[in-house]
Amino acid sequence: MTIEELIDLQEAGARARVLGLKAYENPYLEAHRMPTGDTGALGDWLARHDAWKFGWEAEDASREGRIATHFKELISLSKRPALDA
Repeated sequence: MTIEELIDLQEAGARARVLGLKAYENPYLEAHRMPTGDTGALGDWLARHDAWKFGWEAEDASREGRIATHFKELISLSKRPALDA
């Protein structure tokens, strides 16, 4: 996926929130978009799902006046040590 595609998906998620869609209405949760088979397809699907979700959540946080808190939480999560498998 290109950076342009990633940004487009984030914008689509934000627009969906503006239009009143719920987070569970992520188009990448539709059955025909679910990956089957190879792990490459799973990785691509997950990236697209997460990009849309990120846009939706950022717009939601912005609308609720908690955008700074939202991004602080994201940064905090990214700094957590990985769990050992």
